[in-house]
Amino acid sequence: MRFAALYNFWLMLLLPLMVAFFAWALLARRRALMRFVRWPLAQKLTRDLSRGRQFWKYGLLGLGTFFLILALTGPQFGAKLDMAQRKGVDVMLVLDVSRSMRAEDVKPSRLARAKYQIRALLDLLEGDRVGLVVFAGKAFVQCPLTTDYGALEMFLNILDAGSISAQGTAIDDALRLAIRTFDPGDLQHEAIIIFTDGEDHKGKSLEAAREAAERGVRVFAIGLGTPDGELIPEVDESGGVSYHKDESGNYVKTRLDEGTLQAVALETDGDYYRSTLRGAELDEIYSQIAQMEQKEIGSTRFTRYEERYQWPLLLALCCFLAEAFLGDVRVRTREWKGRFE
Repeated sequence: MRFAALYNFWLMLLLPLMVAFFAWALLARRRALMRFVRWPLAQKLTRDLSRGRQFWKYGLLGLGTFFLILALTGPQFGAKLDMAQRKGVDVMLVLDVSRSMRAEDVKPSRLARAKYQIRALLDLLEGDRVGLVVFAGKAFVQCPLTTDYGALEMFLNILDAGSISAQGTAIDDALRLAIRTFDPGDLQHEAIIIFTDGEDHKGKSLEAAREAAERGVRVFAIGLGTPDGELIPEVDESGGVSYHKDESGNYVKTRLDEGTLQAVALETDGDYYRSTLRGAELDEIYSQIAQMEQKEIGSTRFTRYEERYQWPLLLALCCFLAEAFLGDVRVRTREWKGRFE
């Protein structure tokens, strides 16, 4: 025997309060009667009133309240083992952490917006396995596929633009690495969501997209930035802000390359979206992932206890009904005194 809501046992404190109230009610009734008549006459006036029945009615109310509180505690008796299966899709998040993601043509910055949208996406992807690949000039698995979204967010929090020493934007390396993280024998339950400004310095992203298409992986791309572009801020040790320059001393302006991202997404039967503050693109991506065929990700054994609150609830109802139908008038029997009385 166990109870699902032990805290409801505190309601048992109502029972002594009810006893005190019933005692007070009886005394108050007697005192009110004694204000008008003396006790011998009061006894004659109330001789049809059964004190035993009154006590029974109070007792039934108290007993019914006891059983009602017992039902609220959620008594459980008997258990059996059940198996819960988790189904979903493998989703690899690919995040650009190159220096250009510091640009502030989307607020507060391209990388900050991407991290915010990844957190919002995790709130939608319930039950799916999610991993994280970061890239700049090279790509690394920051978090393998997992259902522990909290762990993934911890890895996400420590990321910063320029944290990878090899600078550049190797989208093809990131896509190929993301593909390799999926289960080799699985060809239809996988998706990649890439967050980047689309500047492909190696120019081989389409080749990687074709490999993803052959594997059956759908790629969704979210572009961060604007086509007009923005300078890349750099903060020195003293907190001063300057802007990135090339080897010739000219300021470098980074622009969103939507053409590359659209081509990558189209090659894999995915979609491209430009990042927005409202985040409607996340709902669109989630809707498409939810329509993909799901696989069994894992199963968990758990103990299911049988609910037994119905029995005390039935007893409480019976007590309340009995109290309602039980009168407080004494049952009098007439004595036979003959036919012609």
